[in-house]
Amino acid sequence: MSDEESKSTLPAAKEDNEKPNDPHSMELPSHVKAFMRRRDISQEQIDALVMLDGDDLHFIKEPSHNEASRGQSEWALLLALKNGILSNTLKADPEEVRSQVQDKGFYDLRNFSTNFKKAKYAAYFKEALEPQGSAQALSQDGEKALAELIRTLTS
Repeated sequence: MSDEESKSTLPAAKEDNEKPNDPHSMELPSHVKAFMRRRDISQEQIDALVMLDGDDLHFIKEPSHNEASRGQSEWALLLALKNGILSNTLKADPEEVRSQVQDKGFYDLRNFSTNFKKAKYAAYFKEALEPQGSAQALSQDGEKALAELIRTLTS
């Protein structure tokens, strides 16, 4: 058998970009997969939390309490996850967070930027979320908090 004949009889290699077998499961970028491995988050938990519709990502489960500062920080974490899924970078943009918390009823006009300077929430990002500032990447504490939030919302 010639080399050409043997090549044509070999099974086709599975492509890395094939979609998962579950039609409701989404293919996740490398930074999100790495986060999931580090923090022991499953594909099923991500699929229970969000839904991808074309280029839009929708949250199926959302924070549902009445604490503005906690809600603001939780939405910042969730938006970092959203950006990770859509653009492979676990970062939150302060103005995107502001818009989202206004829509979801967690906006505290007087304390929005102050909340992200509190030690508890400031540790979630590599640098502080500043109004009109640039998007900030999650820190190790932020990844831990996001993982805990995912577990809480999907349990």
